[in-house]
Amino acid sequence: MACTSQSAKDYITNARVHLVGELRSLSLILENLFQQGVLMDEEVSKIKKKKDDYDRTRAILDSVNRKGEAACYKLLRIIYLTRRRTLERPAPLSKIIHEASTEAKTFDVHHWISCFPFKEDEEMDTNYFK
Repeated sequence: MACTSQSAKDYITNARVHLVGELRSLSLILENLFQQGVLMDEEVSKIKKKKDDYDRTRAILDSVNRKGEAACYKLLRIIYLTRRRTLERPAPLSKIIHEASTEAKTFDVHHWISCFPFKEDEEMDTNYFK
């Protein structure tokens, strides 16, 4: 997947199917979205009540997407800064090479998030992401 200059909202929309299956540590993502004012307390509570991680992930993506470009950018930044905890670990290189020779190319979420063109944001307090 080549690096792109899509909007944050398009970036999330296009990768939604992959994010639903691969995002982890949803409580960390929810807490950061709440602390940054993207989601309100009631929204976080509703999402936490969903029956499984797939439903919670869908609810997070849908809520953030409805809030627009700025909210989507914040979600991408949270995922990027917390990627070691929130994304499924990439497969070992030897496995990737073997699988690439036998089947279609798979979506690499770690590469995907690193391709988003984040701008320098000096107001962003990175203490949220620890």
